[in-house]
Amino acid sequence: MQNLLEFILRNSSFMILILMFLVIVELAFILIINSKFLKLNRTYNRLIKSLEKEDVFDIFSKILADNEEMKERLNKLNMGLTALDKETKTAIKKVGMVRYNAFPDVGSDLSFSIALLDSNDNGIVLSGIYGRNETATFAKPIEKGHSTYPLSAEEVQAIERAKRKAL
Repeated sequence: MQNLLEFILRNSSFMILILMFLVIVELAFILIINSKFLKLNRTYNRLIKSLEKEDVFDIFSKILADNEEMKERLNKLNMGLTALDKETKTAIKKVGMVRYNAFPDVGSDLSFSIALLDSNDNGIVLSGIYGRNETATFAKPIEKGHSTYPLSAEEVQAIERAKRKAL
């Protein structure tokens, strides 16, 4: 017993520091717990005030009605999105163009072929052939990147360019 008392007397300042540290930690815990309690208490008081105005069943029925309304809105948005998706599949998304000189006696690249394709490589290829005395324009349907009509090298090149890039 005498040894214990001597040990305490020799290390009293160190023990006081440890006890002060523990008191500070405990105080921090008390402050944290108190702030959480106050937040919970505010939430509880708001709930009690709302229950004083209305019945619990009324509150739940409003929540359920709001939930059903949100579900209906979400379903309408999904239906609209599906319709837009269907429409955009057939919209022109890919464009490829080639300019060229169709006749050696005509200057500049005034002739052209332009391919307008959707996401399935369906669409048209338009070609304009410019000559000194006349100009001709052709349109050929394209299905899955190919045409039932014979295609010029420039038209094939325009289709290939369109397949590689989208608008």
